Amino acid sequence: MNRDQISALKSKVALFSATTVFFFASLAAADLGDSLVLCKNNKTVRTLRVEMGADSKCRAIYTKQGVDETIGSGLNPNSCVEFVSNVRKNLEEAKWNCREVKEARTSNVLIDSAE
Repeated sequence: MNRDQISALKSKVALFSATTVFFFASLAAADLGDSLVLCKNNKTVRTLRVEMGADSKCRAIYTKQGVDETIGSGLNPNSCVEFVSNVRKNLEEAKWNCREVKEARTSNVLIDSAE
């Protein structure tokens, strides 16, 4: 290997290390509590979640085939949790497996423009 190849390899290792640190640092901040429910039936997935809007209203959101649908909203977050609980109960009665997601993982791919 020549110096340029060694330098490029060191840069890639440094970039990978920095990306890994940022990735694991984001894991610690991604705790979602009970606000996300994932339901599966065979290979089909549905999600339920509660989001708080800038207007201090909550929204209960049901995601089916990648499309979000608001299934309820209100000023009291407990009412949105109730919407989610009711839909979860209906899915489970229809033989879906639902579980609360406690953490989310995301990653970003950085592309070296020198390649």
